[in-house]
Amino acid sequence: MQLIMYHQSMYSIINITIMHVKPESRRSGTKLLYLSWLALLLPLQLQAGDSIKGNIENGKAIAEKKCDRCHGTDGVSDDPDTPHLAAQSASYAAKQMKDYKSGVREDKNMYKRVRKLDDQQMADIALWYESQPLPDVISAEDIQLTAPELVSQGDPARSIPPCSICHGKDGKTVAEGVPILAGQHVDYLVSTMEYFRDGSRSNDPGGAVQAIIRKLSDVEIVAIARYYAALGGRPAD
Repeated sequence: MQLIMYHQSMYSIINITIMHVKPESRRSGTKLLYLSWLALLLPLQLQAGDSIKGNIENGKAIAEKKCDRCHGTDGVSDDPDTPHLAAQSASYAAKQMKDYKSGVREDKNMYKRVRKLDDQQMADIALWYESQPLPDVISAEDIQLTAPELVSQGDPARSIPPCSICHGKDGKTVAEGVPILAGQHVDYLVSTMEYFRDGSRSNDPGGAVQAIIRKLSDVEIVAIARYYAALGGRPAD
């Protein structure tokens, strides 16, 4: 079942990718490049495994004790350096908690919060936050929001795939295990990309994210962060 779901997911991603490529670039060589990008990003698509199951109400009760202080009530954080968890992929959030507990992703405060949680409790928390919506913001049309080329097209000259391959142009990917970026704090998105770039964070499967982020300039990182942060609960187009 997992393999079938994976192939269905990849088929959709390939179609989306080809549609995002400019017509003059849709030659066989460019398609091969895009397929090579998909191969690089394959570990991200496989990391989630089967959809997690759990008790949302139990997750809410645990979150109130362990998570709300930093991540905010219902997963909406007031601190620009602390991520929103509302509407976040449950598979992704559960993996991050496991990585904090095992030390694969380092953060002393998060380790203290999750070290006594078992896998089911983590799943419950993740499902609770996934069920919570991010607040709506001004629509993309009203603020004339245009996706940066790195989001919609990537940069074939530097072998950089479009962010939208995994994260979606609207920042609300349906690929399990891939984080939803729409409405996330700019500061958090910037610092996260910087951590991947300098190696401070390395819990991306297969190093796929690091391989891409290392090629980005400070200006490009900020542009991507501002775009996804501006989306909030709205679609990009």
